[in-house]
Amino acid sequence: MRETTANQFRQHLKPEVDRCIANHEVLRVTRRNGENFVVLSEEDWQAMEETVYLNQIPGLAKSILKAAAEPLEDGTSLEDLEW
Repeated sequence: MRETTANQFRQHLKPEVDRCIANHEVLRVTRRNGENFVVLSEEDWQAMEETVYLNQIPGLAKSILKAAAEPLEDGTSLEDLEW
């Protein structure tokens, strides 16, 4: 994670924000009083929220890992599903 001071961030706001968005980077901005904050794109924030939500579903992560370990030929094809 990159880091900058609040003063530097203020002076270079547009390029810093553009870099966070374009490169999917998180920028920590430090303040003298110790109340730091981070800057990230809305897209990255939404992805983090979705990950937190999905991790709250009991058994989902275990089910995904189990399915990922199965050979593809052992899986069910779309044609075999009953809709």
